[in-house]
Amino acid sequence: MSAIITDLAGRLRLGRPASDGGLTIVPVFGEFPGAPLFVTLEEAMAANSLVITEVSEGGSVPTLKASNSGSVGVLILDGEELAGAKQNRVLNTTVYIRPGQEIMIPVSCTEAGRWAYQSHDFDDSGYLAAKDIRVAANESVTGNLRMSLGFKSDQGRVWDEVGKLQVRHGRQSPTSAARDVYEHKAEDMRRREAAFACLPGQIGVVALWSGRVAGLDVIGSGKAYARLHGRLVRSYALDAPAGAPSQAPRDLQAAADWLAALGRVQTTEHESPGAGVSYRFTGAGVVGSALAVDGAVLHAVALATQTQDAPVPDEGRYPGFFERRGHFPW
Repeated sequence: MSAIITDLAGRLRLGRPASDGGLTIVPVFGEFPGAPLFVTLEEAMAANSLVITEVSEGGSVPTLKASNSGSVGVLILDGEELAGAKQNRVLNTTVYIRPGQEIMIPVSCTEAGRWAYQSHDFDDSGYLAAKDIRVAANESVTGNLRMSLGFKSDQGRVWDEVGKLQVRHGRQSPTSAARDVYEHKAEDMRRREAAFACLPGQIGVVALWSGRVAGLDVIGSGKAYARLHGRLVRSYALDAPAGAPSQAPRDLQAAADWLAALGRVQTTEHESPGAGVSYRFTGAGVVGSALAVDGAVLHAVALATQTQDAPVPDEGRYPGFFERRGHFPW
């Protein structure tokens, strides 16, 4: 276990749960002194201070180039989606880019059927990947890091999760783009998001599906969290059940137990692709990471690895990666 993860769990306080159907959101509060100033991906791109491109004209599926010309750092969360260039990608791990810094960022493709320029630079798609896509990337990245293979994901597994997402939501995409599902479900996600207001001082969420914890995200700045609240809620809401709400006291206890368990996870430390240290942790039914810069946690995520009981039925099964591999240009 890592002292920084134990300290993180001890700093967090839970608020009153709110529910919409089978989705419950427990607000998280806390303070992380000493964190450097930073803005979100959305803010940096709106200010034109962050530019993300392919690494070269030919491109490289698992790597992009990011340059921060702004006066403050930029935080990009694992799972945040970048749209454009040769194909849409999501971050494999949370990165912090210092002012004036240019780095290579590890990514996964979420649009398997396109390998052609739509634009020179990437845009912020406005979406955070669905929970199971984040789990696939987190688990494989952590496994590869522990074998000294870097921040690489299992791209085939990520593609398979994108395919399953399309089947679940009845939205097949011409380019197998996860974003097409998000756009298709946007109105419903906005409706569900409206049930969970961002509260003063809130820095994170614990999300539960029908009383079972799906995941936790916390941000080391209340101001930054307020900018990220909507996309975090929508990410957890996308596959959340639509059934009756569970009981708030039980949800609160489940969230508290989840936080307590974080102090017992197995943790390894790795130099981040940007600034800081990436702490990767695994335990019984959980995978996650925390990025600390100058000793302060900027983002932590803990995802349940088993929250969906019903697999995709065989008649709706999406072809696996190795069945589809011959259809792509790489």
